[in-house]
Amino acid sequence: MRRYDYPEVVVGAMVLDRKGRVLLVRSEKWPNIYSVPGGHVELGESIYDATLRETMEETGLKVKPVRALNLQEAVFPKEFHRKAHFIFIDVLCRADSTDVRLDNRELYDYKWIKPKDSLRLRLNTYTRRAIRQLAGKSKKEWFYAEAE
Repeated sequence: MRRYDYPEVVVGAMVLDRKGRVLLVRSEKWPNIYSVPGGHVELGESIYDATLRETMEETGLKVKPVRALNLQEAVFPKEFHRKAHFIFIDVLCRADSTDVRLDNRELYDYKWIKPKDSLRLRLNTYTRRAIRQLAGKSKKEWFYAEAE
């Protein structure tokens, strides 16, 4: 396993389909909790390119980035499987297809669900904040949130 001695810049793809449903996924990295597809931004890679690559690698979906949604910081999140310090950049994306093909390495489950309905699920803290924003439950159009 790779060791990080610095904050890790990662993207999260807040993917919406044509019906306005958001794609949620489950990974062993966030045990028994839903989150969104995403991962590390590689050196020399733009935030949007990282979002496109990570979404394709993990779900097989081609998405179109709409805009950066928010910036969140997670310092040693207790929900994550290892000690980490993340700088999350969530990117709102659109998908024409809902034909998800999980990579089965990082992700093992997914569901398309209305953002409002997803708030009843067990979500990681950072995904919950971003979905509250999508569902109109947050008054902020853009936000920066520190870890709790």
